[in-house]
Amino acid sequence: MFTTLSRNLIALGLALAATGSAWALTPADGAPQLSLYIPGSQSNDPAFGFMINNTTPANALCLNDPNPTGTGTTTHVYFHTKGANSAATNDEYSAIYCYTDSTKIPGLTGGVAPNNKTRLWISRRRLGASFVGLDAAANGTKLTYLKDPTTAVCTAFNGSYSSGGASYQWNYSCTTATSGISATAATSDVTPDAFRGVDNVTPGKTDIDASTLDNRFALGGHIIGTPVTLKLRNALQYAQVQNGTLPASCTVGNETPACVPSLSKEILVSIFSGQLYDWSTLKVKAAGAEKTLPEVVADGVTAGVAGLSNPLDTAVHVCRRENGAGQQVALLSNILKSPCLGDSSPKLAEPGGFADIQYATSLGAVDRCLGDYNNGTNGWFGTSNPAPFPNPPATGVPHGNQWAIGIQTTERNASNSASYRFIKIDGALPTGEQVFLGHYPLVGEYALSWKNNVTANQDAALNALAIYSGLPSTIAARNSDLSNHSWGQAGYIALSANGHMPPATWDPANPVTPYTRALNGTPDACAIPVVNPDFGSVELR
Repeated sequence: MFTTLSRNLIALGLALAATGSAWALTPADGAPQLSLYIPGSQSNDPAFGFMINNTTPANALCLNDPNPTGTGTTTHVYFHTKGANSAATNDEYSAIYCYTDSTKIPGLTGGVAPNNKTRLWISRRRLGASFVGLDAAANGTKLTYLKDPTTAVCTAFNGSYSSGGASYQWNYSCTTATSGISATAATSDVTPDAFRGVDNVTPGKTDIDASTLDNRFALGGHIIGTPVTLKLRNALQYAQVQNGTLPASCTVGNETPACVPSLSKEILVSIFSGQLYDWSTLKVKAAGAEKTLPEVVADGVTAGVAGLSNPLDTAVHVCRRENGAGQQVALLSNILKSPCLGDSSPKLAEPGGFADIQYATSLGAVDRCLGDYNNGTNGWFGTSNPAPFPNPPATGVPHGNQWAIGIQTTERNASNSASYRFIKIDGALPTGEQVFLGHYPLVGEYALSWKNNVTANQDAALNALAIYSGLPSTIAARNSDLSNHSWGQAGYIALSANGHMPPATWDPANPVTPYTRALNGTPDACAIPVVNPDFGSVELR
């Protein structure tokens, strides 16, 4: 049976912000009394208490420290560093260790003196992303994690890892990951019902049967973007100024909302299904003449327009994710309508076709893949990989200044430090406001899912985590931390389907969408959002 967040649970969730008194917890204080092993996407990481940009976000389960040391809470963050602190990444194994009690986890039992505290270990695994996590939770597939602070061989070390314009900090470096551990729950960028069909399932694995997961909480809406290489953004921007789509005042490189270029949903479907594989397919009517996109850019280069350059080739280059990656499943279910339409859904393009398709198997890999296409660097391709198009020798073939597109979460690159930019879809920016208005279509409802075979304390902790994670105040706080772009605030949006009342007009402090995919009582990633009848009003704009 599908689990939803009732209004009573929401009221309970408001009380979960209360904190108790404790102190910073270290491995020397003893083994964990409550352990959660949660594989899957990063979509809900801030609610666990991971440190981002030298700030420990308010979190669902860990008690605050009245005498702040280190993180300022009882939480310490653990990263798998493989014996070399420089080897740590945010894409692999990590954990937090903290004190908790029944003020954070209603119904928790078995705390110890003083103050009935419980030592809580939350071990996260992001390798394999959403599908691998759901497969572990639904099918019992055992995986590798940081088992506990002792077995993981962890020593105190304050380190930092940067990715996508954000910095992730840790307090303990761990050398040893342990295999053969069962998942307690899974996080995913999209609700589990969408992880079926060949494009949405990791090769060699079977579909996820969402009905086997007794508890499936859609926590919030995760706004996904379609980033393009910086030089492609400039090309689209210039072409759309020439044809009058963008204001004439939009000089190339302008980062303001009015000057962000757009692609239609139909063009995106054509690109990601491999039907549109050459940028020359896009025609531009400017000054009464019809030209291709590369021809219009070539005219601008000849005219000396700053920020424009002719591409190395006109092929469509795509930095896509691996099958089963949550952001890609969001693109498939929202834009390509897969697996929603069955055999009528366009199939996701694979390497080896006319378009140049690259598998970028993490958020950081998407950054590097787009950067290499734009700049001619080797962060993704390396110095010995085959050049991407068209099937050249294995070494020595140049890349760079090629126009590429990808799939990425919109809390990344708010600083514009990476060599890509997000674009509009059908004229709508990937912002919470545009999602609230029903204009921007690419939103995955990120989820926490588990079976009823967990212990009573684990179940209580997961329910508390789900409730806290879905609060509009929780989502508003994480948006303000990471998702402020020059064109607006992106990131996440709270769900009215979870009992939260949407504001009459957009309010970033109360970012609740008036639309729902759960009209029949269960969230459905393939459903077209409709006005939530429980509240029955939307802003017209």
